[in-house]
Amino acid sequence: MEIILPIVLFLIVLGLAGWIALLEWRHRQLANAFRLLMTGRGGSDLEATLLDFVTRLNHNEQLTQAMDHRVTDLEVKQPYLVQHVGVVRFNPFADKGGDQSFVLAILDNHADGVVLSSLHTRTDVRVYAKPVVGGQSTYTLTAEEKEAIARAMKPRA
Repeated sequence: MEIILPIVLFLIVLGLAGWIALLEWRHRQLANAFRLLMTGRGGSDLEATLLDFVTRLNHNEQLTQAMDHRVTDLEVKQPYLVQHVGVVRFNPFADKGGDQSFVLAILDNHADGVVLSSLHTRTDVRVYAKPVVGGQSTYTLTAEEKEAIARAMKPRA
């Protein structure tokens, strides 16, 4: 019994020494990996790389916000831009000539815009413009002008 106690203590000390050696070896591996990570193989360290990444990320965020503002502005303006065009060609003189006269309706999404009428004769061309608000005009619209507005506002497939 007296000899067993020193052998057990020796084995415990030997096991602890082995454990310490393993921990030391693992510590050196981690320290080398950390040193390599912080200094980098290409000459740049992790901190500089991360700072560069954060700088680029902030720049991209600013660009995204600027694009969001531009898209919002375009969404606000979009219904008021020219989106609908309708053309009707016709012959104002049933007995002579061809379909040289035309009506052009240029409207936004609210059916606001203008109707241009061009009457072609042998000797001259006359052009008339009428404002359009909500698909109607304060001036009397001809059948061709009404048809051009209807064609312009007709849903497209």
